[in-house]
Amino acid sequence: MEVQPGSCVAKSGEDGTLRVTAIYSDGSQRDVTGRTIFQSSDSPIVAIDATGRFQAGPLAGEATLMARYMDKIATCRVVIPLADEVPDEFYARLPRHNFIDGLVLQKLKELRLTPSPPVDDAKFMRRVHLDVIGRLPAPAEVQAFLADGSPQKRQTLVDNLLRRPEYADYWANQWMDLLRPNPYRVGIKAVLNYDSWIRDAFRRNQPYDQFVRELLTAQGSTWRNGAVTLFRDRRSPEEITTLASQLFLGIRLECAKCHHHPFEKWSQHDFYSFAAYFARIGRKGADLSPPISGGEEMLLVSSRGEARHPLTDEVLAPRPLFGEAPSGDPDQDLRQSLSAWITSDENPFFRHAVANRVWADLMGRGIVEPVDDLRTTNPPSNGPLLEALGDYLRDQRYDLQQLIRAICNSYVYGLDSLPGERNVADTTNYSRHYRQRLRAEVLLDAVNDVTGVPSSFAAMPAGSRATQLWTHRVDSTFLDTFGRPDPNQDPPCERSKESTVTQALHLMNAAELQRKLTSDEGRAARLAASDLPPDAMLEELYLAAYARLPAAREREVAHRVFTAAESRRRAVEELLWSLLNSPEFQFED
Repeated sequence: MEVQPGSCVAKSGEDGTLRVTAIYSDGSQRDVTGRTIFQSSDSPIVAIDATGRFQAGPLAGEATLMARYMDKIATCRVVIPLADEVPDEFYARLPRHNFIDGLVLQKLKELRLTPSPPVDDAKFMRRVHLDVIGRLPAPAEVQAFLADGSPQKRQTLVDNLLRRPEYADYWANQWMDLLRPNPYRVGIKAVLNYDSWIRDAFRRNQPYDQFVRELLTAQGSTWRNGAVTLFRDRRSPEEITTLASQLFLGIRLECAKCHHHPFEKWSQHDFYSFAAYFARIGRKGADLSPPISGGEEMLLVSSRGEARHPLTDEVLAPRPLFGEAPSGDPDQDLRQSLSAWITSDENPFFRHAVANRVWADLMGRGIVEPVDDLRTTNPPSNGPLLEALGDYLRDQRYDLQQLIRAICNSYVYGLDSLPGERNVADTTNYSRHYRQRLRAEVLLDAVNDVTGVPSSFAAMPAGSRATQLWTHRVDSTFLDTFGRPDPNQDPPCERSKESTVTQALHLMNAAELQRKLTSDEGRAARLAASDLPPDAMLEELYLAAYARLPAAREREVAHRVFTAAESRRRAVEELLWSLLNSPEFQFED
C-alpha cells in the first residue's frame, strides 16, 4: 500500500490530508483511505484524525503519521521547521569533530534549531566521568584537568577513563538491569556466577557480538558457566524469545505471541517460528524451587523439542524474523544458527538496537524511544544518525568502547543543557544536552565519595561500591528510593528516571546520610580539624561535589554560614548538606 504524500514540510497550523492506496497482486489499485486507521507518532507536533486529515501543531519538530489497512502499514514523515530563517553560514561555522556532528547539525538545520553553546572544561569533566565510569572525579583530578593547557585534553581524558577499572563495573551494572534474575528464584550461586560472567566480559572489552553469541548459545553448569543462568531463569522457548528479540534486536514480539502485532508486521507464525530455535534446550539437575533454588542445573542440547502454532497446532520449523539464517545440522544446537543470524553484519536491527541504547545512556535520550522498541511506527528522531552509529559499531567489530569514544568526542556531546531561544522546546534532536538524574548506584557512590564515608553492603567485601553489587536483593533503602529495579520484576526492565518527593525527603532527612555528614571519619570533620581557611575548605567541597570552583556569589553565602554557625565543623556540615541536596549534584548536567 502507498500513502500520499510520503513526506512533507509544513508550517505551524497548516493542515493536509493523507490518501491511502491499496495495490493488489493482480495490479489493480483501490483508494482505501476511508477504511484505514491513522496514528501520529507525536500528536503535539502533528495531529491526525480518523479521516486522514492532519494538522501541524505550534511546535517545531517532526512526526511520523502511520496508516494501517488490514495487515499493511505505510508512513508519512512531516517536518515543521521553526519560524524565521537561520543563515546557512551559521551551521557551516559550527565544529564537526566526527561523523556524528554533521548528521545532528544537518537535522537542526532542517528544523531551523540552533544548538546551545558548548560547556566549559569543569562541566565536561564531571559529565564524562559520570557517563563513562559512573563516578565523580576527585578534587585533585579536577584541578589537574583544569590546569592542563593541551588542546587534546578532552580526548585524552576519554581515553583514560575507558581504561579505568570502574568502566567495567559501571557498564556491567547497566546491562545487569536487563539480564539479572531474582536469586531467590534461580539460586544465589547461579546469579553470582552470572554477574561475574557479565563483568568479566566488560573487563576484557569483549566485542558485543561475541557477548551475545556466547549468551544465546550457553550450555553447561550454572555453577561453572554464568551465562547458562539466562536459561535457568527463562524456562520456556516463548520466554526466551521475548527477551532475545527485545533486548538484542529492539523488536517487541510479546504481542505476537497471542495475536498479530497491532502496530507491526509480526504474526503468531513469526513468533513461534522464532521460538522454535529454543525448543531443543534440555536440562538436568536441580529444578527451580523458590524461594531457595540452591542446586546446580546443567543445560544441554536435546535431540527433541518443537514449537507449535497455538491455533492450528502446526509444528513450525525454525525461521528468523526476516532474511535467511545460516543452515546447520538439524541434529545440532539450533541456537548456533539463530545467534549467527542475530549478530550478522547484514542484520541492521542488531547494531541499531545496541547503538541506540548506548547513545541514550550518554546523551540522555534514545534516537528511538523506548530504546528497545524499533519499528516502523516508532521511527527514529534522526534515522541517518542511527544508521551511521550502527554502521560505525559494525566497522569497529562491535567494540563498544570505540562507540562510546566516538560519541564522547563529538561536538554535540559537549553542548550545554541550558536551552536558548531557538531550541527551548527541543527534546528529541540533541540541540542541547538532556539532563538526567544519576542512577541510584552512581548517586549513592557519589554521596559516599563527597562525604568521605563509604557504605557497607551485605554479601559484599568491605570497600565495595554500589556499582559492584551483584544483585538487587542487597538491602539498601537509598537504592530502592532512587529507582533501582524491583528484584521481583521480570527483566528486561528499564529504571524509573523520574524525580520524586520521597527522594528529596530522603536526601534531606535520612538518618544514614546524616551519619555520613557528621561522621568523625568524614570529609566535614577532616576539613574542620585542618588549618585550611574557609575559602580553601569551600573550594574542596565544590570540587568534590560539582567538579568546579565556587562562584563569587556562592563564596559570599558560604562566608555568612561560617560567620553564623556555632562551630567551624557545623558550618562545613551545613554547606555539605546543601550541596548534596542541590539539583546540580543529583543530575548529570
